[in-house]
Amino acid sequence: MSEHITHTAVMDDGARLAMDSPDICADFKAVLRDRIAICRYTAMTRSGDMFTVRLLRDLRNHWPSRRAGDLSEEKLAFVLGWRCHLAADRTFKPVYRQLQPEYYLKGDDERGGASDVSVYHDVVVFREVYDGGRAEPFRPGALDYRMESHSAFRTLPAGAMERLVLAFWQRELLRIQTRRDAAHFQSNRIHLIRYAQAFHSPDPDKLRRYIFEPNFYNPKDPIIVLARSIQRGSPRRDIDLKQALAAAPRQSQYAQALERAYEYLHAASEYFLGRIDERELEARCDVGKPHVPPELDPRRKS
Repeated sequence: MSEHITHTAVMDDGARLAMDSPDICADFKAVLRDRIAICRYTAMTRSGDMFTVRLLRDLRNHWPSRRAGDLSEEKLAFVLGWRCHLAADRTFKPVYRQLQPEYYLKGDDERGGASDVSVYHDVVVFREVYDGGRAEPFRPGALDYRMESHSAFRTLPAGAMERLVLAFWQRELLRIQTRRDAAHFQSNRIHLIRYAQAFHSPDPDKLRRYIFEPNFYNPKDPIIVLARSIQRGSPRRDIDLKQALAAAPRQSQYAQALERAYEYLHAASEYFLGRIDERELEARCDVGKPHVPPELDPRRKS
């Protein structure tokens, strides 16, 4: 999906803040540490408002009687990653429609391809959070031009190989389908060459419009400084998490996403411990609220 890198980063940094916080329950910290790959996977999953509260309720009720191998930890990781997906969506979906409204007139899946603003968000996060691919779970070659950093680049026709692998991948996806639809399939819409171009040769005007003027990412925001220090293994103890969280809504868009991700995880932890009820959990996690306020949805404007 588009925004993959940004969603993954919000999950990773939300988990870092949660694991460093004394206010998150030990079971959540263990899952965020040991099942982070599942959390990252579900940071890509849609429709979380429909299921996450119900799943968390079931997990809380089952937790005291869980057994090794019953996948309880994996399911909890799934839910936590899902909530972080919603934190990213509720922060950035309105931004996309403010900065590039013409792109979203037909809806998320009808125009084809990723919007320029989401591409530029991803490449900035790739550089700032993942050190250009040198930090897990990415690799520097993820945004290569035709695998140029790979040792086989000089001996293989990279363009032809890309098309061949894509065809194999698509054929395998079709093979595992359980029903026979009409002769129609969704073409690949995420063209990595656009991400590579934006990363290696960014358009100055798009950087201005989508990154600098809207204040997408500010490495000096305390919540971001704290997340990066935890990532490096040396948490900044001179930064108070609660103060950083309180300041984040007035800071960069990425700082706002981290504040929202942490607050969703904190609310889920409080519910899991029985300290708040389901209604308060839903309120604190914005359950049922639209990702995009009607006034920002270009499809609703006359």
